[in-house]
Formats: sequence, C-alpha cells, structure tokens
Amino acid sequence: MKNRVLVIGDIHEPCSRKGYLEFCQDIYEQWDCNRVVFIGDVVDWHGISFHARHPEAPGVLDEYQLAFDSIHRWYDIFPEAKVCKGNHDERIIRLAETVDIPAKFLRNYEEIWETPGWDWVFETTIDNVYYFHGTGFGGLYPSFNVARSMGCSTVMGHVHSVAGIKWMVGPLSRWFGMDVGCGIDDKKFAFAYGKHMKKKSVISCGVVIDGMPYLELMPLEKFKR
Repeated sequence: MKNRVLVIGDIHEPCSRKGYLEFCQDIYEQWDCNRVVFIGDVVDWHGISFHARHPEAPGVLDEYQLAFDSIHRWYDIFPEAKVCKGNHDERIIRLAETVDIPAKFLRNYEEIWETPGWDWVFETTIDNVYYFHGTGFGGLYPSFNVARSMGCSTVMGHVHSVAGIKWMVGPLSRWFGMDVGCGIDDKKFAFAYGKHMKKKSVISCGVVIDGMPYLELMPLEKFKR
C-alpha cells in the first residue's frame, strides 16, 4: 500500500484559524490519505514565551486548558499521527532547563496533552522524505535550502509566510523541498507582534503520495473564487 501522507501545518493552539481543522479533514478524505504528520508548533505557549507577552493573553493555566481542548478536537479526528516537535512545543522544556530541572522530572508530551496515539518526535522519514519542524531555518525557500544541503527531499513548517514546492534534479536523482504553510489565525493575541507586517501567513497543508509532494491552499473568503 502506498503511503498517502497528510501534512498539517503549524496550528499554535489555541490560536488556529477557524475552519482549518475541517479543511485538513476534507483534504485527508479527498486524497484518501492513510498517514498524518503534524509538522510542529501544535501549541503556542504564549504564556511562557521568552519574548514580550500580550497583556490581554490568558494566563498559563488558562492557555493550557484552551490548548488542551483545541488539541483534542484534532485528536478526535486524527487519533494516530506523527507529531514533529516545534520550537513552541519545546518552550516548556526550555523553561525548565533555565531553572536546572532535569528532563527525568518532566512529563512527556503524550502525558501532558493526553494523546497516546500521537508519536511526538523531532523528525521522521517516510518514503525517503525527511519531515521536521524547521526550527532555525528561514528565508525565501526554507525547506529547499535544507533539502539542498542534505541531499534529500524535505518537508517543513515553521515559516508561516512561505508555502510551496521547489525541485532540484541531477543526473542520478531528484529531490524537493516543500514548505507546508500553516493553519494559524494572524489576528489572535499570540501573533499581535506581526499585525503591521505586509507578509501574512499562508493557510495551507501538504500531501505526499508515495514520496511525491502536493500543496493545498485553504479557500479564504478574501481570495475565494
């Protein structure tokens, strides 16, 4: 059986875009997918950010409960998935490290979010395609730059304003970089820092069929035909 992978972009719960879950569910069914990869930043953790916090944002416990409820909407639809750990997902671990709390005293992600069917990983490979969040990488073609340096097809998220597929072909092989965009709501408190930016988030997801990439943009009223 071919691997038909749905790749869900950054959702930063509880700040995902209205309708993005249903859009991803529709794409999963339309493409007859049989595997799911969350590309990272499933949660935002604005309350424990290392940057300035929005004064109207909920406190840490309230944000956790809002994110927990939102994540379980996704979990109900996609009970089995690979989840690439993003830099926002890791905020709670990074904060613990700043006060010298060893990892052995912390709960793992499956326990924190009560998602036993989700395998939280840093990276995963399916059909020789490398999936990871993309922490530390940026630019106009983030995933392609990674793919070119590693010499293998790469799928990543992390850069909200970039989505697309770019190929490189040599005499003996070909590989691609796919940036899957994201599923966030730019108007939510967590993204207030970018309200004056001209480049906005690309609301989309990816599909990889037996190692071949496809990008699906979510229809939005402003651009919808």
